[in-house]
Amino acid sequence: MIMKKLQVYFWVALLAVAAACSLFTKDIDVPQSFSLPISQAVSDPLQFTKTYTLNTSNEDVDKYKDNIDEFRIDRITYKVSAFSGSNTPVVSGTMKFAADGTSTYKTLGTISSLDLKASNASGQEYTLDIASEAVRNELVNLMKAGTTVSFRLDASTTNNPVDATIDFKIYANMTVEL
Repeated sequence: MIMKKLQVYFWVALLAVAAACSLFTKDIDVPQSFSLPISQAVSDPLQFTKTYTLNTSNEDVDKYKDNIDEFRIDRITYKVSAFSGSNTPVVSGTMKFAADGTSTYKTLGTISSLDLKASNASGQEYTLDIASEAVRNELVNLMKAGTTVSFRLDASTTNNPVDATIDFKIYANMTVEL
């Protein structure tokens, strides 16, 4: 009788452990970053477009792709990492994205009155306000799938010449079931 009770307790404990396995999760950061160099000559138009194609494939995403509970983009930031010149150009524009090979760009957010010279000197990082949750979710789905994404900045400057670089960072993370 005692042996049967021990067997029952053993099976109950084993089932409890098996059921609890799905309760173990891990948060993993999967950030992406890219830089947009802006080089405008004095005679160039004040309006410009700069693009960058980013392969969002990630080793951790590939490793856990079948166990991802949640994939999030917490924020997107930008900062001026390089600037040269004596003038003080101010840039405003719209950051857009699309799956590479398509022309259906979605507005991700806007950059307003970015003083390239002062921002470079301060090293300040700014947050790009994401246009909507639907846009955020679309970018999440592209990144989760490891899609190559084209980012496009449609902008203008207050004066030329411009020689600067704007760095963007996508703070993304995922929760996986272990």
